[in-house]
Amino acid sequence: MECCTLSAHLVDASEKMDAHSQNDKLNNSDELAKLRKEVACLRASEKEHRRTRESLQNKTRALGERVKELNCIYALSSLVEKHRTSLERILHHVVEVMPSAWQYPEIAAAKVAMGANTFITANYRPSKWTQSADIRVRGEKSGFLQVIYLEERPQCWEGPFLKEERKLINSLAKRIGEIAERKLAEDDLKESMVRNKALQNSIPDLIFRIKKDGTILDFKKGKTLGQKIKAKKIIGRKIADLAHEYPFLSKDITGRGMTNIEQVFEKGTTQLFQHQYRHGSKTYYYEVLLTVSGRDEVLGIIRDMTEWRKLEKQVLEISEWEKQRIGQDLHDSLSQQLAGIAYLGKTLERKIAAKSFEEAKDANQIVKLIDDAIIQTKGLARGLYPQWLVGEGLMAAFSELADTVEKLFMIKCCVEYDQLVPIDDDLTAMHLYRIAQEAVNNAIKHSLARNITISFRNDKNQTVLTIRNDGIGFKKTFCEGMGMKIMRYRANSIHASLEIRSNGDGETAVICTF
Repeated sequence: MECCTLSAHLVDASEKMDAHSQNDKLNNSDELAKLRKEVACLRASEKEHRRTRESLQNKTRALGERVKELNCIYALSSLVEKHRTSLERILHHVVEVMPSAWQYPEIAAAKVAMGANTFITANYRPSKWTQSADIRVRGEKSGFLQVIYLEERPQCWEGPFLKEERKLINSLAKRIGEIAERKLAEDDLKESMVRNKALQNSIPDLIFRIKKDGTILDFKKGKTLGQKIKAKKIIGRKIADLAHEYPFLSKDITGRGMTNIEQVFEKGTTQLFQHQYRHGSKTYYYEVLLTVSGRDEVLGIIRDMTEWRKLEKQVLEISEWEKQRIGQDLHDSLSQQLAGIAYLGKTLERKIAAKSFEEAKDANQIVKLIDDAIIQTKGLARGLYPQWLVGEGLMAAFSELADTVEKLFMIKCCVEYDQLVPIDDDLTAMHLYRIAQEAVNNAIKHSLARNITISFRNDKNQTVLTIRNDGIGFKKTFCEGMGMKIMRYRANSIHASLEIRSNGDGETAVICTF
């Protein structure tokens, strides 16, 4: 009986063990299937991760190339803006910075030849992997730019060179040609200065002595001025009585002359005044130097500056055109390209974020940097080429200038006006905008202002542009600098007066009245 019971127990135990064995096999099979599925998912995820990483690296590399190109253009533009920079120095600088803007700077070399000047990098040698562009000055070929690779690299758009690099070297060559034209105009201006100096040494100017009450004491006609005036007929007479005999000595001109004489006596120092005279369709420009030469008399020298002013205008027009061209290039080309990269970057960021990868933060940071670059590029473009002057008017341009100052320098800058003052002439609007822009920049750099006000109002049949700041004032050297001279030239070009006023508290105002 006991044997039968034991046998039954053994059979039962054996059946249970078989059942457990079957269950273990089923469980192991399920686990193995799950593991295989997870491995497949991980492999797919890793493949997607590699593709995403490669795409991000490509976009980052492309952005890096564009930044290098921008740095190259900016370096050239910055050097050109510096006064008295020779063309040779500019060409030498271009050669040094060009290789860094190409895709493989470690094996790149550059050469520029223009006229009798040739500049090369230290590692330059003949190579079969070259990219070049002609430099043209006033329509004629004057030289060339060349970039070479010292070693072979993978085939791209033009040999081993990118399509963007072709555009860059063409742009640089064209810019250098424009700079050369500007330098030629400057050389013409310098030659004119030499000529004027020679004329001064031979005393070609109109010279006179006049009493405080306007009585002419002495007179010598110049080489070109006063040819119709006979000294013996005017000496001893008052200048105001000569208008009926000499139409060009109108009451307006003689009145301004007497005002200048009063200013010389008040200040007690030599004063220089600018005047212009219209005869028919021509405008003549004169420079009047007045100095106290006796108890109640003034010595005056009048010089014809018409040719000088023509050359000044040419240089300024070339400079303005160059600024507009750079601004338009930044806005139409670089800004659009950066915007496209930003769009692709944002798309890539969303894809990475959807996969919950850590690189999403890096992608987001890159997108933010691109957006900042777009804002800065558009700001530069607006400053160089304020094209809205024609469409939206001067008030919109002043408001945009104030907004830019507040964003970039954290300085309060506001615009005030009684009513919209219509400026129908685009050239006048451009000169007024440049005067305000220069005055604001000087307030920030030289006066260390924290608050700036741009005021544009009508006052007794006159329009007054005032740029006021609360800084420490301007030094005397600033008032004699190139920036101030250009501002005065712009004011004279639109028949306006320009003056700087400061009080004891450091508040300074630049006032343009026309």
